[in-house]
Amino acid sequence: MELMAMLGGGLAGFIFKLIGTLVQAQQANMQAMITKQEAADTSADKAAARDGGTWVRRLIVCACLFAVVIVPLIMAFSENGMTVSSEKGFWIFKKEVWTELSGFVLISELKITLLSIISFYFGSSQIK
Repeated sequence: MELMAMLGGGLAGFIFKLIGTLVQAQQANMQAMITKQEAADTSADKAAARDGGTWVRRLIVCACLFAVVIVPLIMAFSENGMTVSSEKGFWIFKKEVWTELSGFVLISELKITLLSIISFYFGSSQIK
């Protein structure tokens, strides 16, 4: 009987010590998460306070609009052409041919960039 009481008491002490250790580890983990979140909030506040990117974005938008709107208008009235390469043939029998085009070549990446800029500005205006 005394042996059972000793085993029961030892087992209960072990379980309570285990629970206490687990709670302590969980508290330390929670404190570490709170500290990490405070550091992230501080970093986000500092990033929000910076305003250097506004002029860079405006410059990029102006350059894209210049390339899409003004340059084609100028090139339409000039005599200058643009030389582009194209490949004729198939597989290993390809041959590079150079062709002169009149006007301005508007690449698809520039169109996608302009559409992205427009959608970004319309999307951000909906939030305000």
